[in-house]
Amino acid sequence: MKVVVDGVTLDLPPGTSAIDAVFAAGSDVPYFCSQPYMSPIGACRMCLAKVGAPRKDRDGSWILDEETGEPKIFWFPNLMATCTTAVMDGMVVDTRSEPVKAAQNGMVEFTLINHPLDCPVCDKGGACELQDRAYEYGEGVSRFVFDKRHQEKHHALSDLITLDRERCIHCKRCVRYFEEVPGDEVLDFIERGGHTYIGTLEEGLPSNFTGNITDICPVGALLDATSRFRGRNWEYHHTETTSLDDASGSAIVVDGRTGRIERIKAGHHPEINKTWIDDGTRFGHEYADAPDRVRRPLVRHDGRLVETDWADAMDYVAARLTEVNGRDVGIAIRADATLEEGVAARALADHIGTGQLDHAPRPAGGVIAAGGQARLEELAVAGAILVVGDVTEEVPIVDLRIKDALRGVTPPSLFDHGAPIADLRLKERAPRHAEILTVAAPLRVDLMRHAGRAAQYPAGGERAFFHALTALAEGETPADGDLGMPLEAATAAVDGLRKAETAVVVLGGWVLASLQATEAALHFCRAVGAKPMLLGPMANSYGLELVGVAPSHARYAYGGMLTGAKALILSQLDPAIDPAVAERLDKLELLVVHASFLTATAKLADVVLPAAIGYEKDGTVVNLEGRMLPVRAAPVDAGESRDLTGFVKAFGEAAGQRLEGRSVKSARRWLKKGLGVDLDALPEHGGWAPAKRGPARVAVAVHEAPAHGGALRVPTMVRAEVLDRNPHLRAATGGLALGLHPDDAAALKLRSGDEVTVPVAGVPRRLVVRPSEAVPAGLATVPATPDEPVGLVPIDLKQIALERRALEVA
Repeated sequence: MKVVVDGVTLDLPPGTSAIDAVFAAGSDVPYFCSQPYMSPIGACRMCLAKVGAPRKDRDGSWILDEETGEPKIFWFPNLMATCTTAVMDGMVVDTRSEPVKAAQNGMVEFTLINHPLDCPVCDKGGACELQDRAYEYGEGVSRFVFDKRHQEKHHALSDLITLDRERCIHCKRCVRYFEEVPGDEVLDFIERGGHTYIGTLEEGLPSNFTGNITDICPVGALLDATSRFRGRNWEYHHTETTSLDDASGSAIVVDGRTGRIERIKAGHHPEINKTWIDDGTRFGHEYADAPDRVRRPLVRHDGRLVETDWADAMDYVAARLTEVNGRDVGIAIRADATLEEGVAARALADHIGTGQLDHAPRPAGGVIAAGGQARLEELAVAGAILVVGDVTEEVPIVDLRIKDALRGVTPPSLFDHGAPIADLRLKERAPRHAEILTVAAPLRVDLMRHAGRAAQYPAGGERAFFHALTALAEGETPADGDLGMPLEAATAAVDGLRKAETAVVVLGGWVLASLQATEAALHFCRAVGAKPMLLGPMANSYGLELVGVAPSHARYAYGGMLTGAKALILSQLDPAIDPAVAERLDKLELLVVHASFLTATAKLADVVLPAAIGYEKDGTVVNLEGRMLPVRAAPVDAGESRDLTGFVKAFGEAAGQRLEGRSVKSARRWLKKGLGVDLDALPEHGGWAPAKRGPARVAVAVHEAPAHGGALRVPTMVRAEVLDRNPHLRAATGGLALGLHPDDAAALKLRSGDEVTVPVAGVPRRLVVRPSEAVPAGLATVPATPDEPVGLVPIDLKQIALERRALEVA
C-alpha cells in the first residue's frame, strides 16, 4: 500500500506501523517507549505526528478533493502516536509541521521536569536517548526552577543491575521486556502519579536474562554493575564479535578501554539472538583481567616454572619432542577453539605424526546430524517442539527462541533501518501457546514452567525415553516408567510433532553424552518427521567436528590419550583436577600446556604458554545450526598471549617448518581448499557451513552410575571453570551449587548455603549446598565443566557426612 511521509511516497506492506514508515522515508520522530522485538504501547507520547488518510464514499469510491481531483485527505483531529498507528492505503504522515514540533518539544519538556541534571557523572552520558532528544527536539531552556523530585539513587535490583530511580522516565521498556521476552514477570510500576517507581517484590531478579534491560533502558536508570563508573561511552572501543560462551553464536559487542574489557553488550543478529544475550555472556568477562592471568611463557628449570619468551619456550618444546615417538604424542584442544585453531591443531598433529588429536568436551553422539538439523529461525516458528535437556542453562538463546514460538508471531521482515521499531503484531500480555511445547529432563528445569507438557524420566534414561516415544509413534505400547509422564500426554506430544508443519526436537547434552541415546533420538525424529537441533557443549563443537579435529581411533580419544600418551600438548584444558589423572600427567616425558591461568594441569607442566581467551581472538566458529560466524579480537592487553595459530607459528619457527595454520590467513587458505569456503568473504551475519567432512564419529568414554545415589552433572549458564574470577556473577549465583532434594539434605544435616567438598567421579568439588524440590530424591546435581561434561556420574555423599562429623568433633 502507498503511504506518503513528509512528501516521500513509499510502498509498504500491510501492518506496518507509522513510525516505521517515517524511518523508511528517511525522516525522524523521537521515541522512548518503543523497542524492536517488543510490543508498542504509545506510553511516552514522543512519536506524535499529524496523520491523515483518504476515505471512501458509500459507493466504495474515494472521496475526491474538489480542487485537485485527487483523493481527499481527512486529518485525524489530534496528533497520533505513530508507534501504535497502522498505515493504510493512501495515508499521509507529517512530522515537520509546527503543531508536531510544538508537541514534541512539549513532551521533551515534561520528561525533563523531574529528571536530574547529572549528565557529567551518568554512565549513559554520550549514549543517552534523552540527551539526544533534548538536543534535537527540546527548547534548550527550562521553565521549571523548583527543586526536582528526589528518589533512591543507587538501588541494587540484584548483584548485577543497579537502578537509579531519579533518572527513570517510566518508558516501561524493562517491565515489558521481562513479561514478553523471557516470560519472567518480576518488574512493574509501583505507586502512582509523581510517586511512581519501578520495583520488584521478588528478592533480586530471578531470571537468566536480566542484563538486557541495561541495553534497552533509554537513560541511565538501569546500569551494569560490572561496568558502572568505569569509563565514558566515547572512550570505549566497540568490537562487534561472536560470543564463545555457548554454542548459539550470539552476536555481542565488546567494549574495551585502556587495554581492559569494561563491558559486554548484546549485538544485533536477527536470525540468532535478535538483540538479547544471557547474563552468563554479559557479565562473565571479568576473568579476562584477573591478576593471576598467565601473560608470559614459563619453562620448568630445577623443578620451578621460570618466565621466558616464546622463542626459547618453543625451542625447548621442539627439542624435547624429537626425543619422543610422534605416535606417542597426544594433542587436545578445548571445543571453543576457532576453525582456524582447529586447522592449526591438525597441522601440528600431522607434523608430529600422531593420530592422537581431539577436542573436548566432545559428545559421544557428535553434534552434526546426518540429514541436517533445525535452524534457530525454524525453531522460532515451529508448530510443535520437544526439548530434552535444560536449554535455559545450556544454550540460553534457544530458550528465548522457543518462547518466540510460543507467542505464535513469525519473525519480522527487516527494513532498511533494521528490525521494526514497532511490530504491531506484538501485544502486551499476549497469550502463549504452551500446548506446542513438551519439555523432558531427569529433574524439573525452568523451561517446564512455560510448557504444556513436562516429562521427568529417570536420570540416565534418555535412550529408554526415546525408545518409548518411538514405540508410541509406531503404534506400540511403551514400557512403564520410561516416559516420565502420563501416556495420554506423551501420545499428544508425539501426534503434535507428527502433524506440525514445522516440528523440532531439541537434544541437549544429556542425550548427546550417549551414542546410543543420540541414535535413538535421531531415529525418533525420522519417525515423526521432525528436525533435530543438537546442542553442542561449547562454541565451536560443530566446527571442530566439521574440520576433523578428532582421533584416528577410539583409544586415541581425549580420555584415552590421558592414559596412553607419553607426551601431551593441551590447550585450555585442565584434566589434572582429577587426582588420578594428575598422577599420570606427572609421569609424562613432556607436558606442554597452553592456558590462560596456572591451572592444576599447568602447575604440572614442563612448559606453560599464555593462551588468548575468546575476546582476544580473530577467527571463525560454526554455531549449533551450522552457521559460520566471525570472531574478532578486542584491543585487550593480554601480555604475550596467543591463540593456537600463534602457538603453531612459534613451533614451526623453532622446528624450521612453515606449517599450515600458522596464522588466521594461512588457516583460511586451507579451509578454502579443503571445505570450499572463503571465510574472508563471509557475509555480515555469517554463512552456512558445507556438508559434513572429515572422519566418522569416534566414541568417547562415558561414566555409568546408578540413578540412586548418583550425581547428574548439569549444564550451567555461567562458565564454571572461571566463576571464581567473575566476582559479580559469583555473588549473583552464590557459587557453584550442589543440588539436593530437601529430604536428602536434611539426612546429611546440610543447610542451604553450606560449603562442602565432595568427590564427584573421583574429583573433589567445592560446592555450595542448594536444596531444591526440583531435584529428585536420591540424586545430586553438580555443575559441568569443560573437563567434566554433563552426564550421570558416581558421587560419594558419605564424604560430606565424614566432613561434618570432623567439624562437630573439632
